[in-house]
Amino acid sequence: MAGQLLIHLDRLTDKGTLFEGTVRPGDLENLADELASPDGELRYRVTARLDGARRRVVSCIIEGFVFLTCQSTNDPFRHEVAIDDRLVLVESEEGLPPFEEEGDREDFVVAKEPVDVLGLVEEAVILSLPMVPRKPGLEPAPEAGDGKPGKPSPFAALAGLKRPGTK
Repeated sequence: MAGQLLIHLDRLTDKGTLFEGTVRPGDLENLADELASPDGELRYRVTARLDGARRRVVSCIIEGFVFLTCQSTNDPFRHEVAIDDRLVLVESEEGLPPFEEEGDREDFVVAKEPVDVLGLVEEAVILSLPMVPRKPGLEPAPEAGDGKPGKPSPFAALAGLKRPGTK
């Protein structure tokens, strides 16, 4: 993977820097290991800027699709990708906020410069993939004790003992 698309943390401004493009999933080395096929398409729009508090903020929007292998049928299937992440880049672990103060809208990441844009895209896609890929439309795998027919609930016998009108 060429490193032409770099975010230089010391060059960020309020106006920001925009990186846009399309990448084939199989061309992202670490992502390729997760795929059923190298084909697909990922369109990315990454903006890096300083926010009002002078924090280094990176907005990562990624849309497209990859091909995964269904763990139930072993068949390849198309998996849609839609990511809208906001990262705050800090220089060291001391710059990370306490866990209780982190919000749901942004993630804090320790970043050394420069930051590879395609590396950010690759990592965001990997983190968005399902742990157990399954083709859309398949019935979920039954879980033990899920209360479905085939295994009676342990509380069913207690319900029969209760008489109407008693507490």
